[in-house]
Amino acid sequence: GQRPPYELGQPALEIENLTAGDYRLAITGINLAVKSGEVFGLAGLEGSGQRRLIQAIAGLISPSAGQIRIGGEDVSGWSYHKRQANGVAYVAAGRLEEGLVAGLTLTEHLVLAQPEHSFLVQWDGARKEMAKRIEHYQIIGRPDSLADELSGGNQQRLLFSLLNQPLKLLLLEHPTRGLDVRSTDYIWELLYQRRDDGTAILFMSADLDEVIDRSDRIAVFVAGKMSRIVDAQETSV
Repeated sequence: GQRPPYELGQPALEIENLTAGDYRLAITGINLAVKSGEVFGLAGLEGSGQRRLIQAIAGLISPSAGQIRIGGEDVSGWSYHKRQANGVAYVAAGRLEEGLVAGLTLTEHLVLAQPEHSFLVQWDGARKEMAKRIEHYQIIGRPDSLADELSGGNQQRLLFSLLNQPLKLLLLEHPTRGLDVRSTDYIWELLYQRRDDGTAILFMSADLDEVIDRSDRIAVFVAGKMSRIVDAQETSV
């Protein structure tokens, strides 16, 4: 797929001298700025530090040094939930292990994903809203289908349908792993729609072709260190 052109905005994410992780694999001295509307790809062998970086930005692991700013604000001490409430979303690689709950319907997922929880759930309204999202995200399923009964591509579409609007920053692990070409292209179409809204996208993938085809800029990780940043259009595998 061809990258659509995009207008770069202000820096959505700025990282300075970030160090995080434990003795098994720490990432050290990471410096990075991603602008709103930019797609930034992280390449490298699995376990080289890309996932640590994404989790540190999401607020799932605490940095031991350095600073993370989102939309110009220092969020280094913020919890995962506070970052979520302020326009950061994280989509883990394990769709069913970390993203979706087996045994719950699509509508129940929608209710769970709402930032504001009230004591009484308006189930009728939630089902209607889920039906709208099923149509918009082209999910093959019904509001009362169980999430674990969907195919991998439809599970991934469901995850995207549950993300809040608007987002400042979207963090993705292997967004299209295990999906067929059609689902992969559709997921990237959804991502590019986000980018048109000014969302910055930071993703990791083990598929180098995907990283080069879909990113604007790329950084390569080796053993917890990040390489220089390259322009994807001037880079080959």
